[in-house]
Amino acid sequence: MQLTKREFLKTSVAIGTSLSALSFLNAQDHEKETEKKAETPPQLKNTSFSWVRGFNYQPGYGSGSGGYEDGTGWSIWHDLKIDIIERELSRGKELFPEMTAVRLWLPYNVYLAQPKKFLEDFSKFIDVVGKVKLRAMIVLFNAWHGQPDFGGFSQSHFPSLTKEQLDTTFKFVNDILDRHGEDERIYAWDLCNEPDLGVSLDLYYSWLKQLHDRIKLRKEKTALTIGSCAGLKATKKYEPLSDILGIHPYFTHRKPDNYSQNPKDYDDKVAGYKNHHDNYVKFANEVNKPIIASEIGWGDLIDVKRIDSLQVELSSVNERKIGWMIHALCHSPVADLHHPEYGPVRKPGYMACIEPDGSLRPGHEIIRNFLKQ
Repeated sequence: MQLTKREFLKTSVAIGTSLSALSFLNAQDHEKETEKKAETPPQLKNTSFSWVRGFNYQPGYGSGSGGYEDGTGWSIWHDLKIDIIERELSRGKELFPEMTAVRLWLPYNVYLAQPKKFLEDFSKFIDVVGKVKLRAMIVLFNAWHGQPDFGGFSQSHFPSLTKEQLDTTFKFVNDILDRHGEDERIYAWDLCNEPDLGVSLDLYYSWLKQLHDRIKLRKEKTALTIGSCAGLKATKKYEPLSDILGIHPYFTHRKPDNYSQNPKDYDDKVAGYKNHHDNYVKFANEVNKPIIASEIGWGDLIDVKRIDSLQVELSSVNERKIGWMIHALCHSPVADLHHPEYGPVRKPGYMACIEPDGSLRPGHEIIRNFLKQ
């Protein structure tokens, strides 16, 4: 069929309009796909410890005196109550069936006072961990200080220690590893909890390196880490001493009551927080190592405020395949894990997930959803 000039022009315009519309739609689709890719966070490549999802744990008893000694490593371990520990860990597993792991700080000062009993008690603890079908990260030394002071191996006292005293720290580690160095119920050893709090000393790093090197000389299949709260710079610093990069990425910004009226400020803080996680993942992928957020879960005396923080933190680590352990499982006289009537409450607020009577803290059932993801 032969077209007239007018018909040809009409047909050409129609075809051109259709092609323009198609190009516009394709451009929109491409833009949406680009936005979708931009929203997808970088994924951790080494996921060998992404199965770790659990809690830090400190037993919910103290000396019973009600005094300052309550909530210290000494009050818990000097007279270990293994029946309470088994009950609390069993309850944790009942309330959070998908939890896989716990993290525990050891009290070096109790070992110095009664080494034989301490080692026997530690073995009892590991037996309970296995009995309730969990695995443990064990923190050998602690540099963090709260109120009450859990007790630890502080940098401030470090320069005054004698060679004999430093050698005793190595003996402490050897004695523990002689019993449990090949124990599959322990999936990792944390050399020191938050060693960069306060002044960073080269001497302290040198000691941590000696700990690392001595453990590796034993030729056991031990994964080592260092739980640091000092950001990516510290993570890079401790990477040579870590088979697993240990981070403590607390989201410390509380969601305001008037959030709906002005969401941008809070949303910007959430975006910045998740960007920090992106940077952790990028670095981990560069060195081909896994990451565990070995402390997460900023606290609050108000349950819903604590839930707000948990949702931001847990969604961020799950999206990036980072393993995690919430601080902490249950109510305890240890600093930051109790209601005000049990002792001082500091800036982190109340960080426990199970109440003193063994019930689940209100709203904390949302943790189960993140455990299942």
